[in-house]
Amino acid sequence: MSIFLTAAALTIGLTPLNAASLFAANGHYYDFVAGSLSWQGALAAAAAATPIAGFTAHLVTITSAPEDDFVKALSGSATYVWAAGTDEGVEGTWKWAAGPEAGQTFFIKGGPVVGYEHWNPGEPNNNATENYLHIKANAGDWNDIFGTFPSGGYVVEYSPNAAVPEPAAWSLLIAGFAMTGAAMRRRDGRTALTLARVA
Repeated sequence: MSIFLTAAALTIGLTPLNAASLFAANGHYYDFVAGSLSWQGALAAAAAATPIAGFTAHLVTITSAPEDDFVKALSGSATYVWAAGTDEGVEGTWKWAAGPEAGQTFFIKGGPVVGYEHWNPGEPNNNATENYLHIKANAGDWNDIFGTFPSGGYVVEYSPNAAVPEPAAWSLLIAGFAMTGAAMRRRDGRTALTLARVA
């Protein structure tokens, strides 16, 4: 049994990897999309972004200072860029609403440090029910704001899909098929020899 996988077969209908920018520190790809839309609109649009083979698209989650810097640089001169943080569930408890971190708390106002954050001084302040996160705001860092605030865009993050085998797993899979085929040929040979002796 032979398995032939071509690059074309793996990328038909999918965004080529060079359309998004790789952040080597975590192996994720990122794509900035300019335009003013609501936080909910950005959340939905990012999830519906054209897929990349082996990756899941979602509104960006930022879990480290280097990633924060990378995303800010990627979005150029745009300001008020949406990210997937929200405290709409419990005021002051900020969680990620997308990606592998969906549901994870990254900040509790007045509480212990639970994750990475980079708020502007005095933020989040929940002024007029501000429950959504945008980055590159005011002094250039994070801010809480209402969901329909005019935005400069959003960032799609492509996180590796754990369900897709890594290259090493492909090698093991193909080797397993080869060993199974060899075992079946040996068994067929022994069966033919046994039948010949019986005859």
